[in-house]
Amino acid sequence: MKAEDSVTGTVAFQLGKLGQMATGRFADRLAPYGLRPRHCAVLELLAARAKAQLELARAIGVTPSVVVDMLDELEKLDALRRVRDTADRRRQLIELTAEGQKLRRTAARLARETDEELLGSLTAEEATALRRVLGRIASVSGVPAGG
Repeated sequence: MKAEDSVTGTVAFQLGKLGQMATGRFADRLAPYGLRPRHCAVLELLAARAKAQLELARAIGVTPSVVVDMLDELEKLDALRRVRDTADRRRQLIELTAEGQKLRRTAARLARETDEELLGSLTAEEATALRRVLGRIASVSGVPAGG
């Protein structure tokens, strides 16, 4: 069988398998803090300023109900709070708490540790090139920020 006839030789398959493995390793590091990888995009998006639930859902490319679930989980960790929007009392804004900022910094550190583990066999130049290429693939593929 030729390499081009093999599913396992495709970029789609290899990125999928590597993604599963990387997510598993990252999830293992996050678990002691009550976090999951899916929480990290929310923490990052809220770091700059409070946002509405619908705005978060659009930014990370998930349905509003999925965002509600993530917010409920993060609220149990005291990572965020829901506050009424002073400009529109019908809507709630989500803001990060001091604990949420601390968890965001912890998640970033754990992500860097996971990167170091995954990229350990590459030279610095290779790791930089990989990040650049993956970023370009993500941007042209319409992958939402943090998604």
